Amino acid sequence: MKPFSAIAKNQRSTSSQVCSRQTTPWVLCLFMAVLTASSTSFADAMATETTSGSVVDAQNAHINNDQWMWWKPVGNASLTWGFWKIYDSELRTQNGTYVAESNEPLALVITYSRDIDAEDLLDATVEQWEHLGYTKSQIDAWLPNMEGVWPNVKEGDRLIYVLSNQTGQFYYQALNDTAKPTGSLNEAVLADAFANIWLSPDTAYPTLRLALIGGEASNRK
Repeated sequence: MKPFSAIAKNQRSTSSQVCSRQTTPWVLCLFMAVLTASSTSFADAMATETTSGSVVDAQNAHINNDQWMWWKPVGNASLTWGFWKIYDSELRTQNGTYVAESNEPLALVITYSRDIDAEDLLDATVEQWEHLGYTKSQIDAWLPNMEGVWPNVKEGDRLIYVLSNQTGQFYYQALNDTAKPTGSLNEAVLADAFANIWLSPDTAYPTLRLALIGGEASNRK
């Protein structure tokens, strides 16, 4: 299908050919010229509106992707294993408060204190889902969606998980670099299941959860 502007140009050419005939009344020629000019102007306006709309959409998408950075912290805690610190965690929301099952957007920001392979992160995720009581069939169905959502992490790197509108978005931020989106979870149950590793009352780390949602700070698992 031709663009609207190309169609308008064809109309202008056609009107010129018709008006060049001596048999065509001058009033009709004038009418066709006005119609052609109007069509061209409309096409240009439509093209401008489309381009402008694309720019606005791109800007809005950038704002939506980055807005978690300015959300207020609810709480924070460190996960340790013996004498070793695994990571620091922080829960953020738009207003700095957390209400369970409120469906308000939230962000979990994890800053790692050790190098960890992506495969080990995935294994730990499965282990936590099993602890929370998700079935093997559920977990098996979710695993393909989890592959590649984060890379191997190094000391000082951050993984961010944003839960909003029943979908989850992962970001990876290398040390001294900007956060980049790495994957998304579009199934509501799966998106919630990942956040539940930290926020469910049945989490394997209840004191860490308490600190994240605004209770006393914790440096133990």
